[in-house]
Amino acid sequence: MNFSDRSFNAAVIGAGIAGAACAAGLRQAGVQVSVFDKARGVGGRMATRQVSWTAEGGESHMLQFDHGTQMFGARHPRFRALLAAAEAAGCVATFSPRIHQAVAVRAQSPQRVAVPTMPALCRHLLAELPLTLSHRVQRLDRKDAKWHLVADDGASTGPFDQVLIALPPSQAALLLAGHHDAWADVLAATPMHPCWTLMALTDDCEWPWDAAVPDRGVLSWIGRNDRKPQRQAPPGLATWVASASAEWSTAHIDDDPERVRTALAAELMRALPRFPVAPFLHHAAVHRWRYAMPALAPRSALTVPEPDAWWDGERGLGVCGDFLGGFPGGSDVEGAWRSGDELADTVAAFIDTEATEAEPA
Repeated sequence: MNFSDRSFNAAVIGAGIAGAACAAGLRQAGVQVSVFDKARGVGGRMATRQVSWTAEGGESHMLQFDHGTQMFGARHPRFRALLAAAEAAGCVATFSPRIHQAVAVRAQSPQRVAVPTMPALCRHLLAELPLTLSHRVQRLDRKDAKWHLVADDGASTGPFDQVLIALPPSQAALLLAGHHDAWADVLAATPMHPCWTLMALTDDCEWPWDAAVPDRGVLSWIGRNDRKPQRQAPPGLATWVASASAEWSTAHIDDDPERVRTALAAELMRALPRFPVAPFLHHAAVHRWRYAMPALAPRSALTVPEPDAWWDGERGLGVCGDFLGGFPGGSDVEGAWRSGDELADTVAAFIDTEATEAEPA
């Protein structure tokens, strides 16, 4: 059923994969959707940093670092179908990485990466939808059964029939406070691990893997970014993304970025082969993700069955994210997408019921 002639409209706060999935699902159902995000671009942790680097000879190069999500799998048919369509549209590619792990695990299944940069999948889902970037929603106002979004500068946007929040738990809790305190309390107590991430350019070296998962030490991930589809490094050089462990990142969360850069660069260089010669470090920078991955899903506070998204039809409020649809202890793109997609289905079904009951007999 198409609802566009019934003037149902929704605001989605957050343009990461969960918010993009929710907005795309609602648009498919005919709901008028507007998307808002505080960042300058879409994608959330599906992020790519692009840096201009000048070699000693004066030649300028554009470097790419996927400093958030590295790659993602697809287990469920519905998500696989979405990715197949995205691959046909040219914004997703299949990748079979060689990953070194100290602890034996089952064979690696094919992975996907968005191309040419990680936000491309979210851009694909949000195509042709009203999108407002660099817009931080500070609070929600409820007037005459309608929602209004109030920004940092006091500007108000609305009215909306529904507000769907696709933000990290602590940020979602701030918006929900005073409107749905039970949810706000659970989300405020939901832990998220931080992550310091290093982006580095070195000389090329004889490294047989595309990525490695160290079983001890400061780094929890080391990846050759230039070996991913549609990524490249200048000739004779290599681009790297290395993530610090959740424990190290938590202990150093408020450290000076320069100190963190120095420490993580030293750890990366120690991990790289030194023969026949040690590679030279040409560039290094760090990024701090305060909310990198869910530590625990807040399901203990919910009744069974455990939903992948929360919806309150009476208030017109919903919440989605990888901390609901993903796996505890790890960032999961498919879980985030599933949470946003399920919320869209739930809202569309609710609107359908409301519209049907409002029709004259």
